[in-house]
Amino acid sequence: MKPYFLVFCNMVKFTLKKLKCQNLEVDGVQMFDKKSKLLFNKNCNVIIGKHTVSDGRCVIVVDEGAKLLIGNNCYFNEDAMISVKSSVKIGNGVKFGPNVKVFDNNHLFSKESGVSDSHNSSPIVIGDNTWLASNVVVLKGTTIGKNCVIGANCVVKGDIPDCSIVTNSGELKIKPME
Repeated sequence: MKPYFLVFCNMVKFTLKKLKCQNLEVDGVQMFDKKSKLLFNKNCNVIIGKHTVSDGRCVIVVDEGAKLLIGNNCYFNEDAMISVKSSVKIGNGVKFGPNVKVFDNNHLFSKESGVSDSHNSSPIVIGDNTWLASNVVVLKGTTIGKNCVIGANCVVKGDIPDCSIVTNSGELKIKPME
């Protein structure tokens, strides 16, 4: 699809989204691929900075009362997914590799009743100029500093300091559910 046509389609798409999500702010030119799926609840807050690009399918779900902030000049590769029930803040210049997933929520579960439909959530912050490589999963309660590289196949939870490189040793750990 020609870039100018994609920009026009995004202008129409976000204008229609503003009819449902009144707290939607979109700044500048957006280039979300036509296969992208953007589901914004009526009472959520979404701010998308200038020059956001998605190459291929990108799924973003923002629930009621949740907040999503995407900074300027962000890039989402094929099959990116962001699920927001609380708060996700993505800084300026953040790049997602293929198949990156960001979840600020998790299903509640127990050994007595298994997995429930209820969730708990904690905010996620991804600092400026961070690169999340292929197949990275960012879990609730994570803060990633600025200028970080999160290597392929990492599952990230907790605090990652500025200017860090995170890699996966590939070791599988199994423990009983408590």
